[in-house]
Amino acid sequence: MFEEKFSENMPSFDEDKEKEISPEKGKNVYICLKFIRHGERTPEGKLTDYGREITRKKAKESGIRPEEFDAVKAIGSPAGPEGPEGLQRALETADIFAEEVGGAKKFKTRKREILSYETLKVEEPYNHKEIYNANLPENFEQLSDEEKTEASKKAQAVAVNHLFSLKTPEAAAYIEETAGAFASVVSTYQEMSSRLKSNSKVLMVGGTHGPSIECFLREALIRKIEDGGEIRGFENIDEIGGPIDPSESISIDIKRDQEGNLLRLDVKFDNPERPNFPEMYFDPGKLVELKKYYDELHQEKEQS
Repeated sequence: MFEEKFSENMPSFDEDKEKEISPEKGKNVYICLKFIRHGERTPEGKLTDYGREITRKKAKESGIRPEEFDAVKAIGSPAGPEGPEGLQRALETADIFAEEVGGAKKFKTRKREILSYETLKVEEPYNHKEIYNANLPENFEQLSDEEKTEASKKAQAVAVNHLFSLKTPEAAAYIEETAGAFASVVSTYQEMSSRLKSNSKVLMVGGTHGPSIECFLREALIRKIEDGGEIRGFENIDEIGGPIDPSESISIDIKRDQEGNLLRLDVKFDNPERPNFPEMYFDPGKLVELKKYYDELHQEKEQS
């Protein structure tokens, strides 16, 4: 479980004072949960200076202002080697983004194992690194930063689509567990929203990896199209404009109304160049199913 110290005392953060006034909680609450893929990395798995630069650029381009939120917090996967700040690439990416948009409202960044591919119980049913590297140009190291980004995107698309093309039970289980981890995170913050002081607004930035976000979208995303119909999930990553790029994020709106009722989980691609669907949101029933699968799988593994 996440142990967010600000979860029950928004927005003053004065615990003793909050207990005295017993503020109303869980009404008209908004948590913007952003899942962000780590920035461009070195072959060793650390963020490059270019990756840090692009993350800061995307944070500035987001238009988010500190006054929009009562608190800003970064969490992230601890997979991989530590960078110069003692943070792994996904965690550092989330930290940079949160620092850039949150300023003094940013809380301490925390590791969250659940966002790491290293905590998955189902073995990877394909060799992502091998497929990815095989689809990079031979002169990759001689390319400019911008050219490397474009080449990496094409290689990532091939690797992600390979995973989604697999029709084996092992691949299905891997995708479902990965999606289940994200469904569990969303569920945690939905529950947390009931404990926040009414009228609170919080920005959470969760650093993670590809194709983890894509697995979650494939399993739970619903897209409304122009004629009013719905498209559930996707078969090919190109249907949503390709894989999630380094330093790119998606936003999930976790909201409670004036009566404290949870509202629909609306989803937005933060990249304006992606396909523009009239509406996107998560299937609530599917989220429950995915979380249950993840919880049962991890409970079984822990007990064995």
